[in-house]
Amino acid sequence: MSPPVSCSSIAILALILLVADARSSLDHDCLCTAFQSSCWPDPSAWDTFNSSLDGRLIKVLPPAAPCHESNFDEQACQIVRERWSSPFWRSDQPGAMQASNWEASGDQSCLISSPRNSSCSQGSVPVYAVNVSTPSHVQSAVRFASTKNIRLVIKNTGHDFFGKSTAAGSLSIWTHHLKNISFHHDFVAKRCSVSPVSAVTVGAGVQWEELYQAVFKQGKVIVGAGGVTVGAAGGYPQAAGHSPISPAFGLAADNVLEYEVVTAAGDLVVANGCQNEDLFWALRGGGGGTFGVVVSATHRTHPQLEDLAFAGYSINARDRSSFLDLLTNFAVIHPSLSEAGWSGYFGLSSQSLQVSYLLPNKDVSFANRTLATFLDYVEKHPKLQGNGSVVSLSSFQEYYSQFLCGGQNSCVNSNGSATPLLLSSRLIPKSLFHSRKSVEPLSDALVSILERYPPPLTIFGAFVAGGAVARPRDENAVNPAWRRALLFVIIGSGWRDGASLEEQREVARNVSAANKLLIDVTPGSGTYINEADFNEPDWQQSFFGEHYPRLQAIKSKVDPSGLFRCHHCVGSEKWSNDLNCPRKN
Repeated sequence: MSPPVSCSSIAILALILLVADARSSLDHDCLCTAFQSSCWPDPSAWDTFNSSLDGRLIKVLPPAAPCHESNFDEQACQIVRERWSSPFWRSDQPGAMQASNWEASGDQSCLISSPRNSSCSQGSVPVYAVNVSTPSHVQSAVRFASTKNIRLVIKNTGHDFFGKSTAAGSLSIWTHHLKNISFHHDFVAKRCSVSPVSAVTVGAGVQWEELYQAVFKQGKVIVGAGGVTVGAAGGYPQAAGHSPISPAFGLAADNVLEYEVVTAAGDLVVANGCQNEDLFWALRGGGGGTFGVVVSATHRTHPQLEDLAFAGYSINARDRSSFLDLLTNFAVIHPSLSEAGWSGYFGLSSQSLQVSYLLPNKDVSFANRTLATFLDYVEKHPKLQGNGSVVSLSSFQEYYSQFLCGGQNSCVNSNGSATPLLLSSRLIPKSLFHSRKSVEPLSDALVSILERYPPPLTIFGAFVAGGAVARPRDENAVNPAWRRALLFVIIGSGWRDGASLEEQREVARNVSAANKLLIDVTPGSGTYINEADFNEPDWQQSFFGEHYPRLQAIKSKVDPSGLFRCHHCVGSEKWSNDLNCPRKN
C-alpha cells in the first residue's frame, strides 16, 4: 500500500491544478472555479443571478477576515475573537467550518492567531454563497451552477471533517436558514398507503439543539446527534447518524420517513418509500452532498423515555498491564450490556477510562445488577482505582440538559473548539466480543495507539450500535458494517494554528497509522463516513460495503454530470484529487 497522503498535500495539489488551469486554455471537461477568469461569470452575470434570488447572494469571506488589514473592522473583530470557539457562532457564519483546518487550502489560510497585518487568504472558503430561504433559491443555484459549469458545494453548519461542504473558488448553497419545524400526529408519506405515525418535518437548516427543544415540548423523543449544533436534515441522517438512543430506536437514517430534494436537474422532488424510491434509499446512508440538495426531512418521533439510569465512572490504572486488563474486562461485558439496553460513550487516555452510559426505561436497581460483575472486578483489582455512580433520571430531556448541556436547560451557551482536527474511526463488530481471548487484540490495539501516538491524539468510543441498529434492513443504504457492529471507535488529533505543512502531514500520518491498528483487528468491517479518515484506504468498501455498486448506479442516474462532488463520496473516483476535472488514467 502506498503511504498515506495528508489532507494538506491534497489541498496543495488542488491549488497547483487550479493555477495550471488558469494559465492554460479552458478544459471544458473541468468545472470552472474563481481561479479561472476565462470561464468564471462576470460581475453582471452575478448581479443578474442575485436578482433572481431576491438578493440572497453573499460574498463570502473567511471568518477571521475582520481581524486582518484588508477587511479590518474593530468591532466585528472583537466579536470574532469572543465567539471564535462557539459552535453555534461558527454555524452562523457562511464561511466557517467547525474545525478551522477545513477553511484552509494548503498553506493558504486566514488565521485568527496571526497579526492584523499578516495575509488573509480565501483558502478553501467558497467565493459566493446563496443564503437560501426557500427551495426555489436552491433550484436557482443548482441551475446556475449547472449552466455555468461552476464548482458547487452544500453547507449548513460546517460540521464536516472531510472538507465536503467547502471548496476553493466555489459557489456554496447555504441551507442554514431553512428553519421550519412542523409536527405530525398522523404522518403518512406522500403517495403511500401505510399506517400513520408520529413525525416531525424539519428544514435543512434546523440544528439538533432547536429540534430537541421542540420535540421535548411535544412530550416525544427523537433519534438525534450528541453534537447539538449538527444539522438534522443534512449529512448526519444521510450518512447514517448515530445517537445515544440508537440501540433503542435505530440510526437516524432508519427513522427518516421522507425527504424533499432538489436534484441535479434543478427539480424539487419528494423521495420516500413510494416515489423516487432509489433516491430515497441512497439518501439514507449513501452520504451527504452527493445525490441532491435536501431541503427538508421528516423524522419519526417516539414516546418519551422514562426512568432512565445514567452511569458515570472514571477508572485509572497504575501500569500498562493493569490498563490492558481493564480494557479487556470492560470490552467483554458489552454483549450483556447491549442485551440489557445500555448505550453511551467512553473516552480513553493514558491508563484512564471514562464511561458515560445511559439505560432507557430501567431503574437504578436493574442498572446496578447489570454492572455488578465489572464494578466488583474494578474494586478488587489492586492496581485499579475507580469512582462514580449510577443515578436515576426522569426523562431523556434531563439527560440532555445534565450531560450534554452541562447542567443547563439549553446548550446554546456551550463552548467548543475551532482548532484543527483530523479524525479516523472503525466500527468494531459484535463477533469480536465472543470471549476474552477474541477481544484481547482490540484491547492491545487501543493501548498501543495511546502509547505510540501521545496527546493531542485521543480515543473516543461510542456504544451506539447493537439493539435496533443491528436489525437487518434492506430499505436504506446504511453501511452494512453498522448492522454487525457493537462499538464505534473514533481517533482524533490536531495541531496548533500556524503549524507548518510538515507538522500537519505528521498528524495526518499518525491518525491514519493509529487507525490501521484497528483495521488490522477488524478485517471486513468498515466505518462511518462522517467521522472517518480523510485518507481511508479502500474507502468504497469501508464507507458503503456491499451497497456501493447500487449507490454508483443511482448516482449515475440522478447526477450524470457529477454536479455534486465531494471527497471519497459515491462516484468521486471519477474525478481528480481537487474534484474539478476527470481523473486521467
